[in-house]
Amino acid sequence: MSATVPYEDTRFPVTQPLTTFLWEVRGPDRVEATGECPRCRCVTVKVWQEVQYVTKGPSKPLRGLFNDGEPRLAMCECETWHVNRPAQIPDGCGASFWLAPPPQGLSL
Repeated sequence: MSATVPYEDTRFPVTQPLTTFLWEVRGPDRVEATGECPRCRCVTVKVWQEVQYVTKGPSKPLRGLFNDGEPRLAMCECETWHVNRPAQIPDGCGASFWLAPPPQGLSL
């Protein structure tokens, strides 16, 4: 499947966080937000996952990451091929946008 939307590094302003993404907690260390990219209209998934870094120690726990209710930055990571996408970037159309957390919050 190919798209007519060319790859372009595009950042949407913070004043427009998207509220249309479906948020799911996938276990104690994984959160996913799935929805439509505002630029290319392809389905994209943003994943937050707790990881243990060997040199830096553990990452910030997910529980603390979502407690403040602030929008989260995401990038389009759709699997659609976009014209002129650089070879070192495997997915997406280049759009970065803000996701509003779910109004009911997340129970991790």
